[in-house]
Amino acid sequence: MFEQYKSLLSELVKFKSVSTDASFLSEIQATVVWYKKLFQDNGFTVQVVEGHDNPLIVADYVADSSLKTVLVYGHYDVQPASKEEGWDSEPFALSERNGRLYARGVIDNKGQHLVHVVNVFKHIHNKTLGYNIKFLIEGAEEIGSPNLERFIKENRKFLKADFVLLSDGEISGNMPNIEIGFRGIFNATLNIKVGNVDLHSGMYGGFAPNAIHELAKIISKFYTEDNRISEDELYLESAPITKEILENNKNIPFFQEEYEKITGKRKFFTENNLDFYTKTGLLPSIEVTGIQSGYAGEGYRNAIPHKALAKINVRLSPTQDPQRVFASFKKFLKKITPDYIDWDINCDQSGKGVFVEVDNEHVAGAKKILETVWQKPVALKYVGGSLPIITFFKDNLDLPTLSIPLVNEDCNMHGANENFELSYLEKAMEFSKIFFTKK
Repeated sequence: MFEQYKSLLSELVKFKSVSTDASFLSEIQATVVWYKKLFQDNGFTVQVVEGHDNPLIVADYVADSSLKTVLVYGHYDVQPASKEEGWDSEPFALSERNGRLYARGVIDNKGQHLVHVVNVFKHIHNKTLGYNIKFLIEGAEEIGSPNLERFIKENRKFLKADFVLLSDGEISGNMPNIEIGFRGIFNATLNIKVGNVDLHSGMYGGFAPNAIHELAKIISKFYTEDNRISEDELYLESAPITKEILENNKNIPFFQEEYEKITGKRKFFTENNLDFYTKTGLLPSIEVTGIQSGYAGEGYRNAIPHKALAKINVRLSPTQDPQRVFASFKKFLKKITPDYIDWDINCDQSGKGVFVEVDNEHVAGAKKILETVWQKPVALKYVGGSLPIITFFKDNLDLPTLSIPLVNEDCNMHGANENFELSYLEKAMEFSKIFFTKK
């Protein structure tokens, strides 16, 4: 089964199913055709649903009407990748070296949901499948799944199940994880202008305002010297940090060496001496992810820029409302931006965070299997990233959700040399095999 998995993964990662660039639409379509045939060849009823961003694949298999039904989620779209970004091998061709599989999508998310696909197929063949199965595999997760919630709302009966299973994250602390919370998100673009034209730096330098300098001053006011967001209002309605949460998070090891290996940095910032998982999983953050202004080509253009923009990513506590926080952020910008600067800010790609209910039989069963496979206790983890699909399922289907990451923490998700360590893959396959086995 391991070789079957690698064979299918090798076929799947060849598709450049990049959702952030419309020029890859033919690759998206080819990916959908591949999935449809794969599911049909293994006895599934398959529907390809158009009209909700890139096509959705919904595959249904009824093993026994008396069994419970699990809805398994995944996404086939991937981030862009090119060899020039630092890959040691072609990103859209599966390679194996140093005990790892490498390719774009090998863990985000093709390789992770394919673990469950292959195990379900094996159980169908052996007549040992313990659930009825519905796969929902989408192609727009990397652009925020803008129309997926509408599909879910309109197809509650079609998607009826007893619980949801998804694997779309990284394992922390070298111990099995069940993810129990995700931060919310919004992206925003801040534009500023300090005049109408760029100015000669000799004639006006040191006298006229510089848009880059002014943008830097604004950004420098986002955080205090002790690493706390400067504006208290941006913390409103954030989840309380309880003693129970702190005790839970301190049970997950944070390895300084691993942090340095993954990030290449020794320094990290926190507030009030909070641990990594509390800081990144439960508190808001503001990150400037891009700046544009002036001239950055070959040589020099000695002119003072009159305009600049910043791309800003804000992560939210699971309990915060994105639109409310955005309104507070605008008020904060108005307070810290001088009157001589014209500015505007636009919000994009917002999504609510969510807490995942853990007091149910599905979590208890998965926890027991993970402990058997790993021979270690399970960590209940609050995740710094955002996964809108879980919020969609909770708000519209009211289903218990199991979010179980399968891959190594140094997998380079979204980066060059994205990889799936084989020792983690072996545990993932074993967990999935036992999970779907008829009891």
